Amino acid sequence: MSLGFKLYSFFNGNLVHKDSLGNKYYHEKNNISKRWVVYAPGFGPESLPTQFHNWLHNTSDEIPIIEFEESNQESLVKKRVQKHTVKHKENNDKGYNSWQPK
Repeated sequence: MSLGFKLYSFFNGNLVHKDSLGNKYYHEKNNISKRWVVYAPGFGPESLPTQFHNWLHNTSDEIPIIEFEESNQESLVKKRVQKHTVKHKENNDKGYNSWQPK
C-alpha cells in the first residue's frame, strides 16, 4: 500500500472496524457511502468475510461486528484460497499425439 493511500485514509477516512486479521475498514468522513478496506500484511481480498464484502459494496448499511479467533479465520482464508487455485497436471502426457506442422 502506498504512502499516499495511508495519508488519504488517515485524513479523509473514519476507521469503522478492525478485524482479528488486521484488516481495517474505513468510510469517508463526508460521504459514508464511500467505503474501503486496508488489507493486513500478507492478506488480500480473499480474507474478507462475506458480511464485510457486502458492506464495502453498499449492499448492506449495517456495520457487521464479527469476531473470529485469529487461527480459525486464517484457516478459513487458506481454505478459500486453496479452493480457487488451479491445479496443474504434473504429467504432460495428453494420451494422444498432437498435430505438428511441417
